[in-house]
Amino acid sequence: MRNWITSLLFAVLTFGGTYMLGQELGLSLIISAIAGLILWLTFGIAINDSSTFGYDLSESDETKNHPSKSSLVVENTELNEQSLHAAVTELTRQLRFKENLIEKLQSKLTEREFRRILSRFANINETLGFTLNLLQQGKLSHNDAIEQLRQEIESAIGDLGLEPYDIQIGATVASLPPGSFVILKSETTSDTSLVGRIKEVRSTGLCVKDEDGKLHFISPSKINVYKL
Repeated sequence: MRNWITSLLFAVLTFGGTYMLGQELGLSLIISAIAGLILWLTFGIAINDSSTFGYDLSESDETKNHPSKSSLVVENTELNEQSLHAAVTELTRQLRFKENLIEKLQSKLTEREFRRILSRFANINETLGFTLNLLQQGKLSHNDAIEQLRQEIESAIGDLGLEPYDIQIGATVASLPPGSFVILKSETTSDTSLVGRIKEVRSTGLCVKDEDGKLHFISPSKINVYKL
């Protein structure tokens, strides 16, 4: 566009100069105009090459046919956002699917564990009935019957993942984990060294360990202590 303006200005100057020169030399107007035209064309060829000329003419077409860099950036951003959204959607779907599988597996494991517990209690009940029957027939003494039931119960406790939590007599109450004991009786003592200590363990508690080794008490121990 700048070349066309320059050419127009040069044309005005050229035709004006040849006209004035023609008047001084006594040339006709036609000859002056032809001379000005020749000079204008020569200047135009000198300052314009074919590539620049072609660029000036096709600049608007190229602008129409080829989008700007900003348009390409916007389109690429939109495509990236769509791809990211699709990836997030697919990941969410897979996570939900896995969560459903885990829930179903946990339900099956819980049901299986529950059935195992019930089956173990059924065995204890069967052993109890069998032992009482032998005891009534005189084929088993009371001591043997009690021992038989004790072994069966201890076996069931181990099978169910329970562990006895032993509390030592003379240990301080403050050293016991929370939830591991229940105080049945508190007695006074004249010996100050026994204050706050365990006098007697009436029953042993049961606990389970989780994956981190933390104890969870199912049944607390029953103890008698000296008053604090």
